[in-house]
Amino acid sequence: MSLSKLALALGWVAVSAWAHAPVLPPVAGPLTVQGTRLLDRGTPITLRAMNVPPEGLGQPRETFGILRVRWNLNAVRLPAALGVTAIQAALDSQLAVILAGSREADWRQWGANPRVLLEIDANADAAAVRSAGARHPLVRLGPAVNDPQVVYAARLTVGPNLLDPLRPHLGRAPVLAADWGAPTGCVDESAFLALLEFENQGISWAAAALPSYEPPTAESACADLKQTVLQWTTGDPFGFGFLRPDAIANAAGGPAAPLVPGALMTLFVEQLGPERPAAGRLDARGQLPRELEGTRVLVNGEPVPLLYTDAYQINIQVPYELRPGTPAAVQVFGSAVPSNRVNVPVAEAAPELFQDFATRHAIAVNQDGSRNGPGSPALPGSVLLLFGAGAGDVAAPRQTGAPIGPAHAVTLLPSRVEVGGVPAEVLFAGEVPGFIGLTQLNVRLPSRTPREPRAEPVVWTVGSHASRSPVTVWIR
Repeated sequence: MSLSKLALALGWVAVSAWAHAPVLPPVAGPLTVQGTRLLDRGTPITLRAMNVPPEGLGQPRETFGILRVRWNLNAVRLPAALGVTAIQAALDSQLAVILAGSREADWRQWGANPRVLLEIDANADAAAVRSAGARHPLVRLGPAVNDPQVVYAARLTVGPNLLDPLRPHLGRAPVLAADWGAPTGCVDESAFLALLEFENQGISWAAAALPSYEPPTAESACADLKQTVLQWTTGDPFGFGFLRPDAIANAAGGPAAPLVPGALMTLFVEQLGPERPAAGRLDARGQLPRELEGTRVLVNGEPVPLLYTDAYQINIQVPYELRPGTPAAVQVFGSAVPSNRVNVPVAEAAPELFQDFATRHAIAVNQDGSRNGPGSPALPGSVLLLFGAGAGDVAAPRQTGAPIGPAHAVTLLPSRVEVGGVPAEVLFAGEVPGFIGLTQLNVRLPSRTPREPRAEPVVWTVGSHASRSPVTVWIR
C-alpha cells in the first residue's frame, strides 16, 4: 500500500458528540413586530439574553463570545452607559442588543441598527424616539402606547405570580422578561418552571446579571441561576464548549487517555471548532498550523499543532517537551471564544492502534502489500504492518508539528504485541518517516496450520501500558 493511500486510510473520523439543545441561529435583523410575535426577517423569534453590567466586561469580546457560543444565547441586555466599544463587541459576536437606559444620543446613534432594540421607560415618549431615528421595535417598560412596533417589558420575580407584571400585554404584543431571576444563591425548580413558562408563552427573556459568565467547572452544592439557564439553553449545566478530561482520547481511538509526548490526540468538544471541517496542511517550513479556521488549542499556555478541526472534534499533536508525571493544562479557543481549562495527566505511553471504527478491524498491511481484511487475511508466520499512536518518545531528534526525518526512529520503550492471545514477534516499532506522530509496528505472526480466515484480537503494549480499544486483524 502506498503512503498516500495509507494516509487516506488513517484519515480522521468525525464522531457524534453528546446530544444537545439546538444551536440558536444568530439574529440577522431587521426585527419587526407582527401582532403578538417578534420577527427576524419575517421568521418568529424569541430573544434569550443575559443582563451584562459594567463589572462583567473586563474582556468584552471574550465575554460576549462565551455568551453567544457557550451559553447558546442570541441577545444581551446592556446599559447604554457601557458605551460604543462594548455595544459593538456584542454586535460583532452575532448577538442582538437590548439597550437599557437609552437616551436621545443613543437613539440617534443606534436607532437604525437592525439588531439593536432601544429600551425606554414609562417617561420616554415613543414618538420622540422615532423622530430621533429609531426604525425598529422599541422595548418599553410601562403601559401600552400608540405604536405597533413595541415589545413590552417588565422585571419579574420568580414565584406563583411570575407573569403578573406582563399580563396587561400578553396576547396583545410581544413581551420580554427584562431582568429575570436571582443572580446569586441557590434556586429551586421554580426557576426551571419559569423558563418553561416563557417557552410556552413565547416570551423573550434576559436573565439577571451574574458575577461571572464563565460556566461552572464542577457541580455545586445546589443549582444556581447560571446552571439552570445553561441546562435550558444547551442541555448541559456547563454549556457548550465545555472541555472534559474524559473527552480527550488517543486519535487512533479508545477511551479517555492521558497526554503522551508526541502523540496524536483527539479532543471532543461542543461548538468550539468551525462548522465546516478543516484539515491542517504543512506550511513552507514543513510545520503544521497552530491555528486552523479560528481554532487554537493551548497546552500549558502554548498553541500546539492542529491536524483537524470541526464543531465537535479537534485533533492535535502533543508537544514532545511535556514531562510524564506532571499534569498539563489544556484549553481550546474557537474564534477567540475560550473553553474552560482542564488539567490532564501526562504519561510516558498510552498506545492505541488505528482502526476502521465501523468494523473494529485494524488498519493493517499484509506482507504482500495488500490491505488486511476478510478478503485478504494474513498468513500464519507472515509479517504484518500495524499503525498506532501514543508510543511515547523516540531515539532520534524530533520537532513537534513536523514530519519525522528520513531515518526510522525507534521508540524508547519496548513494544509487545499479542494476536489472538498469542505473542507475536515485534521486528520494528518506531515512527514513520514523512509522517507526524505515527508509529509503525512490523510484527511476525505466530506460526500455525492455516485455517478458515477469522478476525483475531490484537493488543499492543508499550512498556507497561496496554492498548484498551478492541481491535482485530484477519488471520488465515
